[in-house]
Amino acid sequence: MTNRVTLIAKVLEAAKIRTYESRGQTFETVSLWVEVKDADRADRFTVEIHCPKAQTVAKAMQADVLAEINGQLRHDRWKDKQTSRWTGKVYIAIEPGVGTLRSKGMAPEPTPQAMAA
Repeated sequence: MTNRVTLIAKVLEAAKIRTYESRGQTFETVSLWVEVKDADRADRFTVEIHCPKAQTVAKAMQADVLAEINGQLRHDRWKDKQTSRWTGKVYIAIEPGVGTLRSKGMAPEPTPQAMAA
């Protein structure tokens, strides 16, 4: 894998599951919304999971779980039908045999010092 992203991030909400059909087959995509936070900023990412093993892990995760995410950085773009403008998003993809998803337990509660900052 030439494009690799590794994050330890807090899961913000339960996994979202989308099912779609293409060429007579049914596919499932599981998405996680995660946050990486330090003293100065918080960055949020979407993780799109196509690997069945990682999908099972994601479905079991709840909000406030720390997740170790290994995947590929992707950019998707499309033309908005109403405005005819191009728009897009950057996300992390976990493909079968390429990326992984692991639970690292519950995220620690913020300390009073961190909340005051």
